[in-house]
Amino acid sequence: MQTSRWQRGMAVSGSIDSQALGAESRPCLGKHKEDDTMSKEKGTIYLAYGSNLNLRQMAYRCPTAKVLGSAKLTGYRLLFRGGNGGAVATIEKQKGESVPVLLWRIMPNDEEALDRYEGYPHLYRKETVKVRFKGQWVSAMVYIMNEGRPLGAPSRYYYEVIRHGYIDAGFDISVLNKAVRDSVSAAEKSEV
Repeated sequence: MQTSRWQRGMAVSGSIDSQALGAESRPCLGKHKEDDTMSKEKGTIYLAYGSNLNLRQMAYRCPTAKVLGSAKLTGYRLLFRGGNGGAVATIEKQKGESVPVLLWRIMPNDEEALDRYEGYPHLYRKETVKVRFKGQWVSAMVYIMNEGRPLGAPSRYYYEVIRHGYIDAGFDISVLNKAVRDSVSAAEKSEV
């Protein structure tokens, strides 16, 4: 197995368990709860799919966060919402689709920084999904955009931040590019 730049770069923000690569996930109904099975003292497992795949950005924003590994969130698709030229990433339920993700262990101060960055609770809400990781299902917190924002294209800068995260993690860029195409196409159809 070839080592990705993401795996080699883990000294910046933690260590990776190579057995965790390629894990599966499944959706789990319910909201993220402060009293989840994993206590705040031990941290929270956080699932990233957009700009928080970017190791440099996460190292700056969440200095105590540690990468656990990658997984595939099944039953969801990646989209961009917020209008053309300023849309940001979100995931939405979609049978037959999947999104590559990174799992992080975050501490309370990291979660507070992410809450500010993600515009929680106004722009994004927190939900919990079950992710297959190291042979077992674990709960992971994820930010999902609230309803009502139009589909559209991300800014070039925001796209590049996510693209670098995909490259760092060794993810297939075609998933990201398809999300941009689908979001722009749907936005254009709704304008007609």
